[in-house]
Amino acid sequence: MNHKISLMLLVLLAMVACTSNEKTPQATEPVQEKPVQVVDNSPRSLPLLYATDTCKIGQNYYVWELERKACDSLGVVADDMGDKYYDNTIKIIVKKNASTLFARTFKKSDFRHMLDKDFFKNSILDGCRFMKIHEGMVSFSMAVSYPESDMSRPFILNIGPDGSYMILPDDDLDEEYITDSLSSDGV
Repeated sequence: MNHKISLMLLVLLAMVACTSNEKTPQATEPVQEKPVQVVDNSPRSLPLLYATDTCKIGQNYYVWELERKACDSLGVVADDMGDKYYDNTIKIIVKKNASTLFARTFKKSDFRHMLDKDFFKNSILDGCRFMKIHEGMVSFSMAVSYPESDMSRPFILNIGPDGSYMILPDDDLDEEYITDSLSSDGV
């Protein structure tokens, strides 16, 4: 019996000796690399805009064309988030009875005298749309704004029957006109 107990103790001692505190390595999951987020610091451009339309007023036919495009030579504007944007040019051509009445490319600098220094520095020439023709005067609305925001300064471009033009701040936005023009011509 002593012999059996000795043998059991020996087996137990062998089991304890073979057992260690080290855990057996378990299969590990493969290390998944996190995707590297590439930050694109290049300036953004607003999409190219091109619109044209015709109308007849009395005996006169008018054709107007608008083209807004980003221009890398005009400098870059950064918004509050640090995103950079190219400024734009807006080209307007008005023809009356197939003859060019007006053709000019506008830049934000054409509005400098009507903008405060900080707004001028942080904005871009943003939008333009045909408004109306009244008594030979062709009118467009234009805007200088902070990029991709609703912070803007509206202007009216009036082109006279002789091709001369005047830019005025639009201090009295006609809400009825804005609603009507957005629903009718959508340019």
